[in-house]
Amino acid sequence: MPVPGPIAPAARADSKTASSAAAPTPPPARVPVLIVGGSIVGASAALFLAARGITPVLVEKHSAVSTRLRAKLFYPRTMEAYRSVGADQDVYAVQHRLPPAEHAAVVASLNGPELRRWRLPAATDFSRLSPCPSAFVKQADLEEVVRAHALAAGADLRLGHRLLELRRHDDHTVARIRGADGATYTVAADYLLAADGNGSAVREHLGIGRSGTEVVAHVMEIGFEADLRQVLDGRRLALAFTGPPEHAFLSWNTAQDRGTVSVTYDPDTTDPAAFDVQRCRGIVSRALGLAPSHFTLTGHRPWQMGGWLADSYRAGRVFLLGDAAHVTPPTGGFGANTGIQDAWNLTTKLVSVLRGHADPRLLDDYETERRAVGRITVDQALLRARDRARVPIEDRPLLSEAAVAIGYRYPVPGDDPAAALPAADEPERWHGEPGTRLPHLPLPDTDRPRSTLDLVRAGRYLVLAGPEGHPWIRAARELDPHNAFLDTALLPRRIAPATERPADTCGIGDHGALLVRPDHVIAWRTAHAAPDPLTLLAAATRRALGGFVHKRTGSGPAPWNWPEPVLMNKATLGADLPSAR
Repeated sequence: MPVPGPIAPAARADSKTASSAAAPTPPPARVPVLIVGGSIVGASAALFLAARGITPVLVEKHSAVSTRLRAKLFYPRTMEAYRSVGADQDVYAVQHRLPPAEHAAVVASLNGPELRRWRLPAATDFSRLSPCPSAFVKQADLEEVVRAHALAAGADLRLGHRLLELRRHDDHTVARIRGADGATYTVAADYLLAADGNGSAVREHLGIGRSGTEVVAHVMEIGFEADLRQVLDGRRLALAFTGPPEHAFLSWNTAQDRGTVSVTYDPDTTDPAAFDVQRCRGIVSRALGLAPSHFTLTGHRPWQMGGWLADSYRAGRVFLLGDAAHVTPPTGGFGANTGIQDAWNLTTKLVSVLRGHADPRLLDDYETERRAVGRITVDQALLRARDRARVPIEDRPLLSEAAVAIGYRYPVPGDDPAAALPAADEPERWHGEPGTRLPHLPLPDTDRPRSTLDLVRAGRYLVLAGPEGHPWIRAARELDPHNAFLDTALLPRRIAPATERPADTCGIGDHGALLVRPDHVIAWRTAHAAPDPLTLLAAATRRALGGFVHKRTGSGPAPWNWPEPVLMNKATLGADLPSAR
């Protein structure tokens, strides 16, 4: 049955920069995926789908990228997702044009002495853990890169188009949209992804509630324009804090010509209206250490620092992701990264389902996996926010940024509670446990640096076996004789100069194997040979595909439209690996 009723317009966002013209209307009458919201999470979802041959339609009510200061650091696991679709180098190219900025400091004022300085955790050398360093770029620049790649891959991005109404049916959704020219049109979609932000109109329309700590601190954010290049004077600062009495937080864009100063206040004793122009000018002047004549105020706004999770990430064929599903304080820089990982997780599942390789029940795992990660991430960001806001901290462990952003583990069906594997841990402590990310290992004899993560490609699954794991490779080829969804590879015995053997790093020994999902997550592992590897691998693959796996019988045509086989070799992977055939 349809769920009728219009969606109330969301609150208007801040000013936007100019953008490319909106796509023409109308779009196709039926599309596989409709994405509502075109900021970094929605744009990333569009890219991840389009790069795998699924053409989404994205509608974004604003006509261009927001100029507001938002995220400006992106962890390696996020960059690995972009690497998988060929966008990472363009992101790093943006960063390389900018002044280096990977430190934070406590300062008397930004133009005054530094009292303490430290390197941001995201700037850690992660080369042992990932082929991708963190990226330090402002979100607006990242969005421009991601949108450009999405368009090049064939995504239909409709900027200046607003969702007006949503109706849900058992086998599709129907959206009524107003285009940039004011005309309305209707799109039916197999699935709808709601990436429409903190105040998600889709979430409210679905009646999905929120749980968590709504307010940790009340914040007044004051915007300014100033030439900070001489103030920073080559210092590699990304952000700064002042001490008492104001305990201001300073952030600025990567061009070093715009920024914000944020201070907390007690609404029981201070009315937000008390932050008039004179007061705001004084706060910014003291924080920057500059006379008012050296900067211009651009506005101010109160906001509430808090964290919460949506009570559900899904309603039928509608999925929530990004800030529509969870909100974290800015401490730790987790928010945008978590949203991009939502998109990465969900789109890989959608690709498998829409290609006909997986059962739609696979999509049930999205909420189970991502809401668990969302809970950890919100919790860890709140611990950091309470510490910064001088609020008593609960007696819970503070995990490292690497553990939160890289080292999380998805819950796996059949988990033994007695085994007590943590939901997140330091990435280097994981060795191929199901639910964790495939360990990064540099591959030998390549024309350019390649990683074991690069063996997972094109939205396909991977059977990765130890150097003596040929029976698992043969089982995979029998399970997928047309090479439709399953790639194979054998690990080399050694990779210099590492002392640990690759198979041991992955926890499989010489004779074992891993089944790796398209999002680099390990779905299944065995450390041993088996008398009947086909039966074991078929069961593991069936579970990884939502309870469904193609089992061809006879010599008739396959039940799906199989793609042409793609052989794993040096030409396609850049890795001269031992033959997997």
